Amino acid sequence: MGLGGSYILTLLRNLTMPVVTTFHTILKDPNEEQLVVLKSIADLSSRVICMTEKGRDFLINIYEVPDDKIDVIPHGIPDMPFVDPHFYKDKFGMEGKQTLLTFGLLSPNKGIENVIRALPRIVEQCPNVVYMVLGATHPHLLKHEGEAYRDSLKKLAADLGVRDHIRFYNQFVELEDLREYLGSADIYITPYLNPAQITSGTLSYAFGCGKAVISTPTGTPKNCWLRPGYISSFW
Repeated sequence: MGLGGSYILTLLRNLTMPVVTTFHTILKDPNEEQLVVLKSIADLSSRVICMTEKGRDFLINIYEVPDDKIDVIPHGIPDMPFVDPHFYKDKFGMEGKQTLLTFGLLSPNKGIENVIRALPRIVEQCPNVVYMVLGATHPHLLKHEGEAYRDSLKKLAADLGVRDHIRFYNQFVELEDLREYLGSADIYITPYLNPAQITSGTLSYAFGCGKAVISTPTGTPKNCWLRPGYISSFW
């Protein structure tokens, strides 16, 4: 990758066709290498795309990208009808359950452990709740640590006495299957720990499917939030 992803610049400098670059996460506080590389990518691109107005502001004010070179294209969502979650719950053995869902590649920065720590208090008030964690372990994490993180989450659930209230689905799912998981959820949770993530595809999918959302304050609606140790609010 090079410092700050600098190896990509060799490719871009040797291209002879116009380049359009989409920036997903745009850091508010980049280090020197990250700043130089992103500015260079933008300079070598005919146009740049970001997914939020906050991203546009960062590109203009931090990375000095000309405003007239930037297009904002919001994150897409699946086309899915709004239906009662019970329509999908039978497939997962969730009949009569209140379901929470998080999906995406599993890694420590996802903050899954904070939701698990909150489960005992949730179960006290809602004994039929089940937390569904969908997603394969991130390939880089799997290569260096195997399933140590997933195993630590399972142990934490067992130690807190909520093992029967959490289901792990260790798999990458195609869109059609993902729609069914989303359809079965009552509440979607993004407990991410990295505040620099200003765009979340998983949250966009859930929000677009009409789900109530609980999220840490990354690039999310400001009225949805979760603090470590307990679930505070959702709308």
